[in-house]
Amino acid sequence: MTTTIIPVVLCGGTGTRLWPVSREGMAKQLLPIVGEETLLQMTLRRAAGEGFGPPMVIGAHAVRFTIREQVQAVAPGARVVIEPARRDTMAAVALAAAIAAGDDPDAVLAVMPSDHLIRETDAFRDAIRTAAVAVAASGVAVIGVTPTEPATGYGYIKPAVKGAAGAVKVLRFVETPDEAKAHRLIADGCLWNAGIFCFRAGWLLEALAAIEPEAVRLVREAVHAMKPDLGMLVPGAAFAGVKAISFDHAFMERTDAAVVVPAAFRWSDVGDWNAVWAASDHDADDNAVRGDAVAMEAHGNLIHSEDRLVCALGVDNLAIVETTDAILVAPRERAQEVKALVGALKAKGRPEAVEHLRNHRPWGWYQTMDLGERFRVKRIVVKPGAKLSLQKHHHRSEHWVVVRGTAEVTLGKDRRVLHENESVYIPIGEVHRLANPGRIPVEIIEVQTGTYLEEDDIERIEDEFGRA
Repeated sequence: MTTTIIPVVLCGGTGTRLWPVSREGMAKQLLPIVGEETLLQMTLRRAAGEGFGPPMVIGAHAVRFTIREQVQAVAPGARVVIEPARRDTMAAVALAAAIAAGDDPDAVLAVMPSDHLIRETDAFRDAIRTAAVAVAASGVAVIGVTPTEPATGYGYIKPAVKGAAGAVKVLRFVETPDEAKAHRLIADGCLWNAGIFCFRAGWLLEALAAIEPEAVRLVREAVHAMKPDLGMLVPGAAFAGVKAISFDHAFMERTDAAVVVPAAFRWSDVGDWNAVWAASDHDADDNAVRGDAVAMEAHGNLIHSEDRLVCALGVDNLAIVETTDAILVAPRERAQEVKALVGALKAKGRPEAVEHLRNHRPWGWYQTMDLGERFRVKRIVVKPGAKLSLQKHHHRSEHWVVVRGTAEVTLGKDRRVLHENESVYIPIGEVHRLANPGRIPVEIIEVQTGTYLEEDDIERIEDEFGRA
């Protein structure tokens, strides 16, 4: 009997190393960093095909609607599970195992990050299938990648047999060595740890319970209390009590039942802008350019432009990253230090450290275009068929002008349809709602005036997304 592999895609990262494009409010796996699709969507497409069943995506509550939308676009049969709290990868892996074991304790899971880049799809699938065969009875398999350089940001795996093909016993794991040690590890036949694991659901729960019994008890309790919510699954509150620790530290480094499957694909965790440069197409001067940019007498640069023209003249080996509200310029070889830079911004209380200027919502998004004393100007885009909450404001009035599409506006007891170049005035305290009854996005310009203009001046009367 052929084993069906259930891909489990972990989508809970916070995203600081690719700042300013990736931020806590929208991490890198949900963004098109190296292609037209997001890293999450590329991962879901890769983990499909013969032998693979519908995937399970474990994601963060703050971006649940974005995750749901992206998953449905490429894997409509997937289960989306939303963590009630961030508890690191041990909790997420145990959660996936407990859910799958409820259907079939012998189900084989392939757990993988959502933010890695693997272009050789066939080789990836072959490695997962080999790992699945290796754990058909028991044990856990990890995918190992042949190193291409003495990287200090990756973990390494020491296999029992140097250069062996197929699944071989793991002797030990080594975390992020210095460069000298990385050279020795590679010479000794060690592989990079790609963070991709295969196991039977029931076996993993039993093996993990022998090491972390309280964690497994709480996860089982959370799964027992799990409820559907707007097309997603939300475990019970017990999940928040699970110890926050990585799966590697909690289990892989402590089990004697691990094997490694050497993989024949190139792999990147897209962990910094230097990695993005390496994974991107280059021009004749070795520049990797995305967006509206011009480079002259410039070599080896990563230039990423989202909003404005970026010009590079006579500079080499830089990461130049432009977004609407922030610009990063740094030597590529110091790309790993961006995380520390974000920490410094947080310490200064800069909102750019964690939030994008464009705020995504389940109905679409909005972006502040201008802000001054007693006024704010927003651009609002509502997806087809979506609608905002029925609400009112206590401290501001609003003027809406439709610039694209068709808007359905509720104002008190009145409901009207506005087309392009039509407008409406929302007085302070008036109950109102914006909806899109059409088949294309509706875009409006909103001008707010009043004594208080923050987002918490919203009294929701009715909301299809369950927000208070």
